[in-house]
Amino acid sequence: MKLNKLFILVLGTLGLIIGLTSSGRCMAAPPHPPMRTLPCPYSIASMQLHTSGNHIYDASGTIVVVHGVDLPSMEWTNRGTHIHRSIAAAIKSWHCQIIRIPTSDARWFGQMPGQTHGGRVYRHILDQLIRYAARHHVYVVFDLHWTDMDGHLSALGQHRMPGPQSIIFWRSAARRYKNFPNVLFDIYNEPHGIPWNLWLNGGPCAGETPHSVVFYRATGMQRLYTVVRHAGASNIVIAGGLSWAFNDFGMAHGVLLKGHNVVYDCHIYPWKHHWRRSFEGAVKKVPVIFDEFGGNGQQLAFGRKVINFAARHRISWCAWSFHTQAGPVLIKNWNYRPSTFGKLIKKAILQHR
Repeated sequence: MKLNKLFILVLGTLGLIIGLTSSGRCMAAPPHPPMRTLPCPYSIASMQLHTSGNHIYDASGTIVVVHGVDLPSMEWTNRGTHIHRSIAAAIKSWHCQIIRIPTSDARWFGQMPGQTHGGRVYRHILDQLIRYAARHHVYVVFDLHWTDMDGHLSALGQHRMPGPQSIIFWRSAARRYKNFPNVLFDIYNEPHGIPWNLWLNGGPCAGETPHSVVFYRATGMQRLYTVVRHAGASNIVIAGGLSWAFNDFGMAHGVLLKGHNVVYDCHIYPWKHHWRRSFEGAVKKVPVIFDEFGGNGQQLAFGRKVINFAARHRISWCAWSFHTQAGPVLIKNWNYRPSTFGKLIKKAILQHR
């Protein structure tokens, strides 16, 4: 298996785009998403964010440091799992100041089984979540979490990099929410298995479906950023590093997006050794957010170290996950009783709000 992956990576680097087909391959029709802009009915201009140096500031020029949770399920379902109750619990009971919502480009376009009307219901649910957060003056990280590479619906999930369809996704999503200053755009979840130049500029890439190996043209982070800005959105753009958004060495050494209001992301878990080294250099130079970190009940010391490091460097964070099954979990049941690690997170949110 390792040799197969190495072979794939070498071919991708050489630019040999080879399509391997099979009877199980499921290609999506080109999407036609809506390009409307939603009005923001709330007075939240003060929530407008911008970056300067290595920090994030609000409209008054105050450094913004907020804490919250990841709210998964909209990436793997068409309607989410207890999604409306969960965002209410996260905001009203846990007092989160920021919520990260993972999404899927194929579901946004209404291309998955069970969806009708081009994904209208899926988008409406996301609209409701974002409006609810805005009404309570809570920030939302709108995250492109799962993609289908280049229209391979049977392979919807986490991949090395997004494909061309993600350009259309961000053209639609950024335009839709550009009037919501509380929304931050996380342009791609957890890039991995690629060099930094492909991360930045895109190029030949490879992935796997249940039936075949697929070679496609990855869309680079710079292109996704540009698409967001061309949609008229000045919102914060979040870009995760390599190694599943764990490695931010590139940012420390000048691999940066050209533009403004960019924040760089790092996902931290106990099994990722030497976690400080992966982003400590970047923290001194650019704004950084930890929009995923977590652990179990035996890893509380790790959790405290991450929380304390973030506090010292004035870094915002979201903990994974506010769900009963997407581990490591913060809640034990759908009454939102916190797990052992969840108790640590809830206490930290309450202390820092």
